[in-house]
Amino acid sequence: MPSKTYTQEFKRDAVTLYENSPGASIQTIATDLGINRATLANWVKKYGTGARTNSLMAEKSSSTLVNEAEQIRKLEREVRKLREERDILRKAVMPRV
Repeated sequence: MPSKTYTQEFKRDAVTLYENSPGASIQTIATDLGINRATLANWVKKYGTGARTNSLMAEKSSSTLVNEAEQIRKLEREVRKLREERDILRKAVMPRV
């Protein structure tokens, strides 16, 4: 299986996301992005600033973070449902050969 290639921009954005997410681990970020944990760790070593910054998320209360996480899960479910509906409609409109 050929290895995936990622753009420099994607790599740097992934590192920035990790560094600006004080409560998240490398494993969590890597899983969210669909990449290997070791790959992200290598990118952090190569492109990282060496410090995880205290962003606005660090100042939010844990209940706010939980509410945001719940909202994200809800929106992800809605996106899945809408994609399924879209696919059904595409099939219905496609001419049959």
